[in-house]
Formats: sequence, structure tokens, C-alpha cells
Amino acid sequence: MAAHPLQESLDNLPEYLTDASRLLGIVEERNAELAARRRGAGNRTGAGQPPAAHKSLNRAVVVASVGALEAFCEDLAIRARGHAPGALVGRPWYAIEGSRGIVQTPSSNNIAKLFWTYFHYDPRPDWELQVTCGWQELSGTGTNWRGTTTVYRGTAAAEALDAVVKVRHGFAHQDRANAPAKTPGLVDLTPTGKLSLQSHHAANSIRLVVQTAIQTVHGLSRHVPALNGRLRWKKSMTEAGWDQLLSATPVINDIRTNWTKHPF
Repeated sequence: MAAHPLQESLDNLPEYLTDASRLLGIVEERNAELAARRRGAGNRTGAGQPPAAHKSLNRAVVVASVGALEAFCEDLAIRARGHAPGALVGRPWYAIEGSRGIVQTPSSNNIAKLFWTYFHYDPRPDWELQVTCGWQELSGTGTNWRGTTTVYRGTAAAEALDAVVKVRHGFAHQDRANAPAKTPGLVDLTPTGKLSLQSHHAANSIRLVVQTAIQTVHGLSRHVPALNGRLRWKKSMTEAGWDQLLSATPVINDIRTNWTKHPF
């Protein structure tokens, strides 16, 4: 069976996420070491506030994740253009690459503009994104430990993605006037309104990008008839931990139907 025309874009995503994944590995390693030291000092659970350096690392993971999403969207649009009638005609006002590239800030609106301009496809209704979070984030009561999940769909998914993108934008441009809203599982704020990113927010930024990417590929494939065929789960995806990232998320239902060699 011929490979799906968009397979290579998904194959490239683990590489685009390499920096984010490596940074998250450092976060998790340091958190484990800190918890062990605390338990050794008599803290039974090892819990406690992370030092400032950990918070900076969490933000770095989010920044790298957003950069990976930008690279993926450009890759996907370029790869799909040859399979959609009329999409190869250039749109100078909505360039894909270069200094005028429309997804340099990959907000949900910019992503939608890109795919609508070339394919008349808006991916946002196809997004159904699950993240882990604490009960405190969801309801304002209970523990901060990430013991539950929440799912963002459609417009809410777009807003969740935008909150993560604003973290990157604020870091890159020191834009305090356009701060992200509190978004359970992705962005938290202190009582004074300052950004507060925990390790699960960092991990969820990667989880969000992978789900968004896969669901956009699925939706675009349904929209453009020539983008047919079955996608294939690759070893690099397992090595990147996608089987764990995607476990119990809505996207695995489509993966079971449309992919081969998957672990679900």
C-alpha cells in the first residue's frame, strides 16, 4: 500500500519536538532528584514548590513546543499543496515560509488562515485536545497534583492552544499586555496575575502539539480527496513517547481506524 501523502510531515514531528522533549527530560530528572532530597530530609511525600530554575525550564519547554508546531504547520501545508487543485498557486499575501510566513506565530487563527487560504479547510472544529491537570485548576478546590484530565473541543481547543502560544509570544517579545488567560492544564496564574508554569504544563504543551498535529492531518485528509491512504505508526513515535502522551486521549479513536502498526 502506498504511503499516505502526509505521512512524512508526521514522521518529522518527533524531530521538530526534540528540543522540547529533551528539556522536559531535564525537568523530570531534576524534579525526581529534588523530591528524593526532600524525602531524605524528612518530607514524606517529597512535595513542595520548585525552585525558580525549574520554572524557567518549564517555560522553555512550552516555547520549544510552540516552535515545533510552527515548523509542522509549514511542513504540512507545503506537502499537501501538490495534492489539492489550485493550492500550488502562490498567495503572496499569505506566504507559508520566510519572513512573511503566516504561522510565525502559530495561533489558532493564523493556522486556520493558512489552511483556509490554500485548501479552504479550517482545522479548528476537528480539534479535541486532552491534557492532565489538578483539581485545583479545574474547580478551585482540592489538590494541585495532576490527578485528572480535561478536554478542550472546537473553539475551546483553539483558545487553549492560543494560551500556550501567548506564553511563547510573551517570552520572545516581553509582551506583558497580551498575557495568556488561566487555562487548566496549560497555564496558571499567581494571585497577582503572574505567569505560573508547572512541569505538567510543560508536558501538556508537547501533548497538545502532537494531538493538534494528528487531528489536523486527519481533518485535512478528509477534506482533500487526493490525501487518502492509511497513516503508519513509526518507531520514532514510540521512542518519542507518543504512546504514553496519547494514551486515553480522543485522538486514539481515529488512530485505531486510520493507522497501521499503532500500539492502541
